[in-house]
Amino acid sequence: MTWILPSRPKRSASATDRTDLWNLRGDQEYDLLLERIREAGSGKRILYVPNIGNWGDGLIHEGTVQFFHEHGIEYTQIDRPKIAQIRKALEGTGLRLSDTLLIAGGGGAFCEAWPSTRNFLAANAWLFDHVVLLPTTFELPPLDDIDPDRITYFSRDRHTSQKVNPMSVFCHDMAFYLELTVPVGEPVIERGNFFRDDKEQHPEAKLPADNLDLSLQAKHLQPALPFFQILAPYRKIYTDRMHIAIAGSMLGREVALYPGSYFKSTDVFRSSIEPNYPATALEVWK
Repeated sequence: MTWILPSRPKRSASATDRTDLWNLRGDQEYDLLLERIREAGSGKRILYVPNIGNWGDGLIHEGTVQFFHEHGIEYTQIDRPKIAQIRKALEGTGLRLSDTLLIAGGGGAFCEAWPSTRNFLAANAWLFDHVVLLPTTFELPPLDDIDPDRITYFSRDRHTSQKVNPMSVFCHDMAFYLELTVPVGEPVIERGNFFRDDKEQHPEAKLPADNLDLSLQAKHLQPALPFFQILAPYRKIYTDRMHIAIAGSMLGREVALYPGSYFKSTDVFRSSIEPNYPATALEVWK
């Protein structure tokens, strides 16, 4: 079954009296995600393993949890080390976790620089009846030793990820599902610089003296609200962090998004940000 919601009018980026995030939870891509989870999880126990990462991954995680709660998806949250313990206990026995669906948190860990999600699934997917990988950027190819009928991939862009992994289905990054009340008014600071300072930095990137790499200030299980509260006072946000751009866009701020070391941010911009957030622009390094 498929749920089709009425289209939503575009909101003006100049609105400053609102407190609710401008999210995409009404888009039909999330309806397709829900349908696939319900199909794969019917009659099964559902385990959810969040992606491990920084505070940007925390926005993904909290958006995912809200999605589950909104749609009455009953699940047990479990971490990767616990899955590894179960795998080691079952290896060589011929047994696996029957009647169990694994939902793996999405993100950017299917790439050359950060391959942890691909490595995790390569080691553990065989344990489960089915695996659903939530919206992810694919720089690395899909798993070649797992029956493709037992894994459902969602990509968070309509471009390179779907060329690398043609089996993947597009859905917005789960951070776009977030619904939070953030006190916002007229911004009081003209410019905020929130550029990354890690190995995913573009080779031509230049860090301003007043830069704050906000995403590195917390981990993936931290609440998302303070992330938005820190960004809210700025009139214009400059960043090469994709989730800074997503958060700034959802706040209705002007955002200048610069590319990182590979196509991740550019393709998510073209797939989800550009069609929905007119105050956010894609820039180039000079």
